[in-house]
Amino acid sequence: MSAPMNTTEHGWLGRLVRHPLVDTPALSFYLEEINPLWSLTETRARVERVVDETHDTRSFHLKAGRAWNGFRAGQHVGIHVEIDGVRYQRRYSFSCAESAGNRFRITVKRVPGGRVSNWLHDHVKAGDVITVSPASGDFVLDQEVPKKLLLLSAGSGITPVASLLHTLLEGGYDGNIRFVHYARTSRDLILGDELRELARNHPNLEITNLFSDEGEHSQISADAVAELVPDFGERLTYLCGPAGFMAVAREIWQEAGTGERLRFEYFGSPAVRVENDGNGVDATVRLAKQQASVAATAGSTLLEALEEAGQEPKYGCRIGICQSCRCRKNSGVVRNLVTGEVSAEPQQEIQLCISAAESEVELEF
Repeated sequence: MSAPMNTTEHGWLGRLVRHPLVDTPALSFYLEEINPLWSLTETRARVERVVDETHDTRSFHLKAGRAWNGFRAGQHVGIHVEIDGVRYQRRYSFSCAESAGNRFRITVKRVPGGRVSNWLHDHVKAGDVITVSPASGDFVLDQEVPKKLLLLSAGSGITPVASLLHTLLEGGYDGNIRFVHYARTSRDLILGDELRELARNHPNLEITNLFSDEGEHSQISADAVAELVPDFGERLTYLCGPAGFMAVAREIWQEAGTGERLRFEYFGSPAVRVENDGNGVDATVRLAKQQASVAATAGSTLLEALEEAGQEPKYGCRIGICQSCRCRKNSGVVRNLVTGEVSAEPQQEIQLCISAAESEVELEF
């Protein structure tokens, strides 16, 4: 296999691409005929391996071209696929150490009815080339990592936490790590064998797996956390999981007065904190560029309202992480469903996927 071409270097090809008379898309087309990773217009990655992790979860091992700028542990990458002539993007967390560089892994769980996750499972195989967008996300290791950590995850939320863990251990971290993970059943334990092997090789790591169909502590609670990790309030904690799990965990840390020691990222729809007035009145959302209006039910997201009306706004993760759905609010009042913050000032940037209208709103996207 030919090595990917680095078109950003100050060589003859870089000068050629930047020449005003060169048709870059046309040049890219011919380069891609030689090697798909040589695209000048987008970043590509080749699938090197596909590994079944559980009955409904697969890991995709990818090698990106040299245009790839790397990632930090805990971040996510945009995956672009074309299905029935329509291009979709979803973002998936890395599940490997950041030292992986341009050879990295994402671990994808089938989502019932999920268009992209099911397509990846059913169609993507070793040798395929897919388009990726740069890594992003703030769920990363602190610059100064203390000597006591708690990693807390549930379901597919284990993937970015596993990335943090791999990076810590590869970097020689010798502090004490407690890793507590919740899964529905032992069949649903993602990366279980791999993490157990890490625990065998690193005496500073202790892993506890809890299953919702088995025994005591199967659901997260203040008492369970205190019994499992008595000093949890003294540990810097990295948390990721489904919305309900996240909401309970955040409340536990807030009530314990240790919320400042909690780092978190949602894996699934964020908990809705908006308070409706109960009158059931829909808000009107005006679309400046389209010269149209749509109705938004109180408490629903603006993204949902636009999609229901047949609009096609850009989006990625749908959970407020990737920023793909950012647009300008020209006027009106919206509430952030994650933080509860209200945006009432005109000409503000908002995220459609986690914002709900609380008055007539005008958007520009």
